[in-house]
Amino acid sequence: MCCRLGLASCIPWERVLGVPGELCAGAAKYIGCYVDSTRRRTLRGVSFLDYKKMTVFRCQDNCAERGYLYAGLEFGAECYCGHKVQAPNASEPECNMPCKGERGSTCGGANRLSIYRLELAQESTRRRESAGPQNGDAPGDLADPASRVVAPQERGVLLGVGRVWGHDGSAVFRGCFRRPDNVSIALPASQPMPNMSVDKCVDFCTEKEYPLSALAGTACLCGFPTTLFTLHEREDEQLCAQRCPGEEFESCGTSEFLLVYQTQVQDNRCMDRRFLPTRSKQLVALASFPGAGNTWARHLIELATGFYTGSYYFDGSLYNKGFKGERDHWRSGRTICIKTHESGQKEIESFDSAILLIRNPYKALMAEFNRKYGGHIGFAAHAHWKGKEWPEFVANYAPWWATHTLDWLRYGRKVLVVHFEDLKRDLFAQLKRMVGLLGIAACEDRLLCVEGQKDGNFKRSGLRKLEYDPYTPEMRKMISGYIKTVDAALKLRNLSGVPEDYYPR
Repeated sequence: MCCRLGLASCIPWERVLGVPGELCAGAAKYIGCYVDSTRRRTLRGVSFLDYKKMTVFRCQDNCAERGYLYAGLEFGAECYCGHKVQAPNASEPECNMPCKGERGSTCGGANRLSIYRLELAQESTRRRESAGPQNGDAPGDLADPASRVVAPQERGVLLGVGRVWGHDGSAVFRGCFRRPDNVSIALPASQPMPNMSVDKCVDFCTEKEYPLSALAGTACLCGFPTTLFTLHEREDEQLCAQRCPGEEFESCGTSEFLLVYQTQVQDNRCMDRRFLPTRSKQLVALASFPGAGNTWARHLIELATGFYTGSYYFDGSLYNKGFKGERDHWRSGRTICIKTHESGQKEIESFDSAILLIRNPYKALMAEFNRKYGGHIGFAAHAHWKGKEWPEFVANYAPWWATHTLDWLRYGRKVLVVHFEDLKRDLFAQLKRMVGLLGIAACEDRLLCVEGQKDGNFKRSGLRKLEYDPYTPEMRKMISGYIKTVDAALKLRNLSGVPEDYYPR
């Protein structure tokens, strides 16, 4: 048998029997086929999908990186992680689907998980956390600047605010919050901790399968974001600046002001998605200029409503990322809304209503240029920015940024304008507006769940940034004129104009 470093399956028994074989000693061990349900997941940590390249090793490795004890594969393409297996066994023949990215290996079945115990998961993660960021690593470029991952070297300071150790998101600092009323309902799991530290409380809540960990002096509280505890009203972090009894370089909050962290546990209250139960006769567009955040908006809408979104096009890479409505014809009526970048009277009048997503043209043009030359989560090469491609792209696409919005305002029926920047800044309120247009009663607890899952698994990394401004003065003069035209058109319809940051400073 041969094993790769880290976690890997030992192939021979799997190939011969058609079921996962026992893994190499000390790496991971196949424990069986288990029942799963979209309503109550067997493994309740993070999950990801890949309908093209899923393998047993990839799933195990992703779960181990995040410190989980178990990795489970389902439907040949879905990976789930968790600290507990919370479902009964199924018979082995029910786990009968080959892995999409590895012929001869089994990746669960229909509502059936092939589950592995990751013997080295905790040890691997602890080593990574203590080692700190590797070359080129940096905290994630989160949409919410208040949510941040802090590198280990920052722990050597007495902290007036909570800090987080670890690379790759061991936990995310959410802020200081006043103790909620009915705290036992808002944060139902609790544990006295005389020697409280951030990692002890986060570990306790992770073990209890809760996405929120709240430090209250010498008590650790766990729960979900709900209407009783929304995390929308942050307090001055100095109100939480009480030294941890068990760690002198950390703050642990007080009985009245809680320091809150988001754990690795995935909030599954908004993860179930399906096609519409009855075909809709109303076609709702999710319209945007390319690069304006349409894919991100689709992710948010699917989580908020529980229904798949469709597309005017077909993008196999998005289908492989879990956008299952991508394969449906856009007129199928099975999806809650339809992505489109189209403009022009005929195409726009095909829809009964629309969410029109508008983004700062300077950001949208760069995002679309990166997509064209680097894919949905990649980047254009330096040579493309410095060559003839970029000037030609701006000359062709900048006018379209303006005409796209103008056409939808002119020909669209029942158009809801949403600015990408407003959605990023106040996701809860803007997403509630969008869900309302879609005719879905907004469940506030579900929207709060979305806030914790907002980035998805397709977000372009923030690590590679251009070291120079790609826009020439001539480009800026042209784009500024288009911004003024769109701003005037919005105000003419009694809508708020473009955000101030659209204009160069």
